[in-house]
Amino acid sequence: MTGGHSPGIWQRVCRLFKPDWMFGFILLVGMGLLAVSIFDPNEVRPGNVTPLTKIIGAALLVLALSYVATYAAALDRRKIEDYFFQMMANGAIVAVITAIFANMVWLIFEQQLGTMSADNLVAILISAWGSGYFFYRLRGLNS
Repeated sequence: MTGGHSPGIWQRVCRLFKPDWMFGFILLVGMGLLAVSIFDPNEVRPGNVTPLTKIIGAALLVLALSYVATYAAALDRRKIEDYFFQMMANGAIVAVITAIFANMVWLIFEQQLGTMSADNLVAILISAWGSGYFFYRLRGLNS
């Protein structure tokens, strides 16, 4: 016996969950949810806009705006210190996760709360980003 340790099944599975693959999967899920939401039967749309046109337009808009945001973040990162950028990025992660879960809870209680508007979701996102930033500012990045 050599005493070597071969990775178990759990370690092998965990190796598959790399950030690149996970964010690619999240991108596909997000685009799928966007496509499904476009087929909302209660939505009023002009007669000349087909759902396929709207899906392609929305997907291109998301990709284009994501590219612009990525480029802008790279410019910011060159101009500010790394610690501040990490706090902003971690606050943004908190905001996105908070917005996702707030939307899920809102959907569960939609009968009592009514339909969530885009303004509500943006307000939740901005508030959570600020809260996340100040949490990391007060507690540090390792908390």
